[in-house]
Amino acid sequence: MIARPWTDDLPKCRNTCVASYFSTLDGTNSSNDDYLCFYCQTEDNACLYGVFEPHNGLEAARFIMQRMAAELLFPPPSMNNTDEEIRERLRNAFVSVEKAYIENYDGMIAERTSLQYRLQLLNAHTAQMNPNCENILQRLKEIDQHLSGGATVVVALVQNNKLYVANVGETRALLCRTDDNAVLRVVQLTQDHSLNNEDELLRLSQLGLDVNKLRNAQYLGNQTGTRCLGNHLVKGLYKAFPSISAASTEPVVAAPEIHGPIALDESCRFLVLVSAGVYKRIQEVKGNSEQTNKQLSQIIVESFRKQNDFKRVSQFVLEEIEQEFLTYCARNSLTPKPNTHVTLLIRNFNFLPPIPQNDSSTTVQKQNAVRFNPIVQSKSNTLLNEIDSDVYSSGNDVETNDSNIDTNRSIESSSDIYPNRPYDKDRRIKGYVDFSCYHENVAKARKSRTLPSFIK
Repeated sequence: MIARPWTDDLPKCRNTCVASYFSTLDGTNSSNDDYLCFYCQTEDNACLYGVFEPHNGLEAARFIMQRMAAELLFPPPSMNNTDEEIRERLRNAFVSVEKAYIENYDGMIAERTSLQYRLQLLNAHTAQMNPNCENILQRLKEIDQHLSGGATVVVALVQNNKLYVANVGETRALLCRTDDNAVLRVVQLTQDHSLNNEDELLRLSQLGLDVNKLRNAQYLGNQTGTRCLGNHLVKGLYKAFPSISAASTEPVVAAPEIHGPIALDESCRFLVLVSAGVYKRIQEVKGNSEQTNKQLSQIIVESFRKQNDFKRVSQFVLEEIEQEFLTYCARNSLTPKPNTHVTLLIRNFNFLPPIPQNDSSTTVQKQNAVRFNPIVQSKSNTLLNEIDSDVYSSGNDVETNDSNIDTNRSIESSSDIYPNRPYDKDRRIKGYVDFSCYHENVAKARKSRTLPSFIK
């Protein structure tokens, strides 16, 4: 029986629906709903959301989840905080949680070092394996299991009609919004920290690692991601893994990427926080990773239309994805991985009529809902970075279709402002500031011998 986390007692955001559980092979799900996510609302009407995908067990992931909530809610964000203060608060929360994780396992790390030293002494004086060695090896295995526990994380904060997102790993945040033609578009706000990410591969290559081997293996030590919270085994003890032991420093990091502020206007329909276990099942069934976000959004929109109980939408979506995945595995004689963790959190902004915080009803009136357009355009490879966030904050619509961007174009090759003007690298801009007064004063000071020594 898993103990109930204190985050379950936080005031819930009523415009959020969540489903979170371990999926089993037979299509049934565990009953511990919500235990690896939170969705709360503060007294100042700020809303905080988090999804945590576990690695090697629940213990570390639950510790990380509860510590993250404590770091961000005590004290809660203030309405007077600047954008940069909020970004720094999110960044520091990840740093503090990682530090707390290490401190929580300090005793176990020390015990591991002591046992390894004892094992070396026994092996040096004994030619054959003795019972003491077997006991030490068993205990080391148990410790390594604990130390390899961790989580990938995505956290979202809504305050003052602005959205801020922070993540490590492959958990995603998606923002679904309508354009001027009332077409629903989905934008991936986060970046997947995986071995398919060219920026992460560049970072690893700068540490002295062979990224081609890593890309082919799709494993970094004992995990697939390049960033996470926890998992000390692949961080402080990474030298034990031959594939990454050559790194000059820890290859797996806990540093989050922060996105926002993103202005939440009437075009913003709903926010999705989703674990990799969900969208990777869609990828496997559909065979196309580029359209995964679009396909997930379409399922969510259809569920909005079918379900009368808003709180059931996330569960309904996961059940549909699960059923299609199991059918796909049966049809292709595949055995799905047991006990895959799946979490889907949906925050409705105005796709459906928002539910007042003091309203106990979860039934929505669909006849007044936002107009639905079945075309959903995915921008799964688009990252809203800090520059993009400034544009969104200004309220301007931005077309970020990757096909319109030529990343190989040289800045010096032509002029986009004056396309008919030939490029001249030696051309100088005509002076437009009058320095005659300055030169006259210098001449007067030089004549009167009062010119400062630093002016020639």
